[in-house]
Amino acid sequence: MPFHNPSQAEQNDFLIRLYFGQREPLTACVDRAYLDFSRTLHGMAHLADAASVPRKGGEFVSSWLTHLRDPRGAWDLDSFDAHHRNACERLCELYAAHGFDCFVVGQAQKWLNMSLKYVFVFGEQRLSGFARSYPLGHVPIDNIILARLSEYHAPRLSSSSWSRLNEYGEYLSFQQWVRHRFPECAPLAVEFHLWRPSNEVQGARSNKRLQPTAPGTFMKRRG
Repeated sequence: MPFHNPSQAEQNDFLIRLYFGQREPLTACVDRAYLDFSRTLHGMAHLADAASVPRKGGEFVSSWLTHLRDPRGAWDLDSFDAHHRNACERLCELYAAHGFDCFVVGQAQKWLNMSLKYVFVFGEQRLSGFARSYPLGHVPIDNIILARLSEYHAPRLSSSSWSRLNEYGEYLSFQQWVRHRFPECAPLAVEFHLWRPSNEVQGARSNKRLQPTAPGTFMKRRG
């Protein structure tokens, strides 16, 4: 039996299965996003129902995403921001109700924003109904994106770490700064192009030092 060369679409499907597993796509996005911040949940293992709390939180994030894709909804920046704020507050309340009052806005935004980012990685063919939300989505805040946006003079957070940020007003002000600083770009497009691990950034800077500038070009200072 001859085997055909895999198409680009088949290879993309393979990469997605490799990274997200064989689960239902929306659940896979939410579960993978949880892993992106779960290391900051110090003390969770001591809870009596430590396994059930993330499950309930994941179910809530899934419902938040499902609401976004409802074709009857009419979303704009203000309504999306309100929907996001309510979800952050609800997640914090859910964890507090189960005895974990250290779950804060910084962690909630990471779960919501990375879940939505992964939804777009799957694409409309695999997860339909989300395309209209792309221009509205928030930048997932973490150390890497904070370092990259500092080059554009982004405001500094008052907390010692993104995962300790507990004032939604401050969080939203940061998102609004991104929108105003890059008015022609979706915030998630800004994050896509700027988010790179620190070792990759360092490598890119080293290459710039080693490679001469091409004739007739110049490096423009960003800021």
